[in-house]
Amino acid sequence: MPQISERICEDLLLRERALWTALTSGNPGPAVLKMCSPEANLLFPQMPILTVDGDNKILNAMENKFHRFDNYSLDEVRPIVIDLMAGVVTYKITAARGSTAYNASASTTWGQGSDGEWKIFCHQETLL
Repeated sequence: MPQISERICEDLLLRERALWTALTSGNPGPAVLKMCSPEANLLFPQMPILTVDGDNKILNAMENKFHRFDNYSLDEVRPIVIDLMAGVVTYKITAARGSTAYNASASTTWGQGSDGEWKIFCHQETLL
């Protein structure tokens, strides 16, 4: 039986891949919003900080073609367990839309609620 830290790492990796599946979909807003804690901050290159509520709402910013790629891969992925209910996943993202390449380093901080669901507290991408 895997140790608890191994199970947390597996959960975090599954959630991160679900996030990228949502981010690269045709309409990412609703799926990404469902993954976010009420206090979540999402930091994407050359954009204002996105939040659940306020002037820069996730749903408004993630309309059609937001982060829409033909393919992507996560490299140098490193899950970090903070404690039993929190963790961070760091990695490099390589993606493409047609002949346009996207290369960034990224991290997502996840927290687990009392219901057992992992939620995003902060997601950040930095262009390379």
